[in-house]
Amino acid sequence: MRAVSLTAALALAGCSPAMAPRAKTAGKVMSLSGVGGLILTSFAASYIGPNAREIVMGFSTLSAIGVGTYAAGDLSQPPPARESVAERHARWARVLTDRASGYARDGRCWRVRNIDPRVRAYDREHHKTVFMRDPEIVKCLTTAPLQTEPEPPAAAPPSTPLDPPDL
Repeated sequence: MRAVSLTAALALAGCSPAMAPRAKTAGKVMSLSGVGGLILTSFAASYIGPNAREIVMGFSTLSAIGVGTYAAGDLSQPPPARESVAERHARWARVLTDRASGYARDGRCWRVRNIDPRVRAYDREHHKTVFMRDPEIVKCLTTAPLQTEPEPPAAAPPSTPLDPPDL
């Protein structure tokens, strides 16, 4: 047991950021395999006999090493860089432009008209150089509105319950 603990400690201490994704994958596989082995052993304990305790200890150790390896890999990765407000706005302008392009090709120009001011507010340069250069989007924005946002379906008149028959 000491040899396993020492091996795990040395392996975890040597985890570098370059190895972190592989360590996380290995940790996931080991911990899930250990838990799966524990579940199977609990179902088959009456058939295994006196060796069930050693098998449970083995799968428990495997699962614990897997959790430790995953944690070491996760902690070895640098935190994700936070995007600035300008980067976030540029990303949303791109996303909305992609959506508007699809809506324009589907003929849903009323949606394109709704997206247009949002893209302009997020990133004026993107609006000018990308959004307004898409021919389908421009066609939707320059043509007279033939279709507005669809109205919700009219509610059916409430049905009156039948009166009970007079007896």
